[in-house]
Amino acid sequence: MKTMTKMLLLSAAAALSAGCSTTQFQPVAVEELHNAQGHVIGQKEVLCDCRTGERLARLSLYVPRYDAGRLVGYEEVVRGGSILRDLNGKAIGNRFVDLRSRGTNSNNRGLTVVFVQPTSARAAMAAAPSIDELLRVASISVN
Repeated sequence: MKTMTKMLLLSAAAALSAGCSTTQFQPVAVEELHNAQGHVIGQKEVLCDCRTGERLARLSLYVPRYDAGRLVGYEEVVRGGSILRDLNGKAIGNRFVDLRSRGTNSNNRGLTVVFVQPTSARAAMAAAPSIDELLRVASISVN
């Protein structure tokens, strides 16, 4: 009987300690962090436990990315890879971490996908030929 009461007391204490240690923080606001040049270098996320009114701020700074010595953007590290951002903070690509490829190359940083926008909308669209041009190319004469 003594062992049964000890087990009940232990399980009750474990349940109480687990219940007190869980807090439900919900995001309240997200704010961009800028440096002196105006580049977005990170973000500040304000979290709140609405039951107790407790607030905390979580800061995440981005890693600068260089190309031939020139700053081209920043990289936000997230679970499973990272998000590539331009100097204004806009997401322009992703990096996916694949641990399987590290067996053959320990310096491998994963697959990187960058989304490049065309310089103008006209350059992205192909111009459709006119009917007259098609008739001329096909050597068809219309009477």
